[in-house]
Amino acid sequence: MCMKFIKLALVVALGTITLWAQSQSARDLAGRAKESPLETARRFVRLESGLLPNQWSELTNFFIETPKPQWNKVHVIDVVDIGIGTSGDISDVSISTNSLGELDSSLRLSKYTSMRLPPESASASACYGDDYFGFNLLLSDKHWTIAADGSAKQLNGPLSWRIEDPSFEPLITLNTAIRYVRQMSAKSTDPVVRMNAAKTLTIFEYYKKYKPLPNELSSGATAGCQ
Repeated sequence: MCMKFIKLALVVALGTITLWAQSQSARDLAGRAKESPLETARRFVRLESGLLPNQWSELTNFFIETPKPQWNKVHVIDVVDIGIGTSGDISDVSISTNSLGELDSSLRLSKYTSMRLPPESASASACYGDDYFGFNLLLSDKHWTIAADGSAKQLNGPLSWRIEDPSFEPLITLNTAIRYVRQMSAKSTDPVVRMNAAKTLTIFEYYKKYKPLPNELSSGATAGCQ
């Protein structure tokens, strides 16, 4: 009986030591990264939210693999805060936002709010910043890119926090969304796309001034946060 107890105690102790060693190793690795996962997340969101489709090559080094932005579903947002939870070499990024709507490939705005919340309403609104988006960061010194022939090429670099999933639905600011809609509308010959763009830009103009949408535009809006 005593021998069994000693063996059990040894197993528990060894397991505890192993977990501690793994945790310590992960902390040591994280300490070698040039910046913290929160700094990486903030830098990525600040840059990504202001880029148009032809500028996404600037984000390649943020990803483990070559990013594949999903421009058929674009989120127009006001960023409120960025939080992070780290366990070993993985960090979960949570972005608190006020959502202003979703843009599809035809430039139609859906799930938009009847009024954009001004920053000064943060303390007065119960749901300010309640629209969350997220992604995972992985601590790695390797990333992959797609060569011209379609093959994957592994690149070695400094130990960094990188986005794990290459498939990403863009999160863009209101000003970026206005530039995006204008650019895509100018390139299109489709009357539906141009009609959607005109309506979307009209809504965005009200958002810029923090004014509630008139009845003719608010029929497709969600209740929104008050």
